[in-house]
Amino acid sequence: MNDVVNSYYGFPEEEIFDDTTLTDNEKKVKLGDLLRNQEQQGLFTLSGENQPEDPIQDIHEDVLALVLFWSDTGVTPPIEHGGSRYNYWCNILRDNTKQALKETPTSGAGPVVKRLDETFSLSKVIMSPRPQDIKFSKKIIDYYKLKLSHRALTSDIPFSEYEIKLSNFINTGPSNFKLDELGVIVRLPETYNVDLIFDKFIDKYDSLPPYEEPWSTAITSQIIPERKPLVLNFIKKVNVLGSREINIRYYFENDNILYCMRFSEKNPLLSVLDHVLETKNNVLNITASVTPTVLYANSDFWYYTIHDDFVLNAKDFVWLDENDFVLEK
Repeated sequence: MNDVVNSYYGFPEEEIFDDTTLTDNEKKVKLGDLLRNQEQQGLFTLSGENQPEDPIQDIHEDVLALVLFWSDTGVTPPIEHGGSRYNYWCNILRDNTKQALKETPTSGAGPVVKRLDETFSLSKVIMSPRPQDIKFSKKIIDYYKLKLSHRALTSDIPFSEYEIKLSNFINTGPSNFKLDELGVIVRLPETYNVDLIFDKFIDKYDSLPPYEEPWSTAITSQIIPERKPLVLNFIKKVNVLGSREINIRYYFENDNILYCMRFSEKNPLLSVLDHVLETKNNVLNITASVTPTVLYANSDFWYYTIHDDFVLNAKDFVWLDENDFVLEK
């Protein structure tokens, strides 16, 4: 099977756009509510005013190139520090800003300013990226400059909080960033890899027509389309970091149309699906209900999301829920 590809999205707009129970108008309402709530929290303003003051930090090296270097060479936090490598990288970058270095306690006379992350011993971390890291960093930055510019020109949907942070970062100098952008920066290489996959999906496969949930007097969440037999060809398994519940995604195609299954990374049945695909030459026979949805937030490419009530015919398993399955008699 294909390797799992990781990325980070996880911003609230994605959950709204991917919610197959909402109509387009309901999504617009929820987006508006979300944006107003973010404005009240001081994340950004809807009127184009300046965001709350968050000074631009500076380090001596290309910040994204450093992340690429650390990722490629396996820089992980010492056991005593704990936490993820992303949090560790954030602390390294925060502790090596010019502002933080000026606040380093010294033995000289005068007041001593305590550093925010004094417990992190970062002196052994290499802070010099390689030429290939700097070159790759520029490639990623140029990609998102073009992508976000195109989004701004072709869509009337406001930028999400994530897109605002990303846009701010890619439009500053290579050694500059704001502290609230660190979460975006340390995951950007993996986000870039998945965005390239999505670009290939859009180029290769046919988009469904834009979809709007049919009106019904029933509760929207209880409306599930009728199940039908499907024969799908497996394409890619992707781990979308940051999505709390449905971060593992299996992409399939049939008749040049894209399909997707979504699971939690803790779902015990993932190994069952992996086994079926491996033993059936990446062909999946199921009976399932599907609903059109957009490929990612603010996308105009539509594909099918497969509901979790499907019957896995290939090995005679019936999928009951994310915690159980039975043999079909």
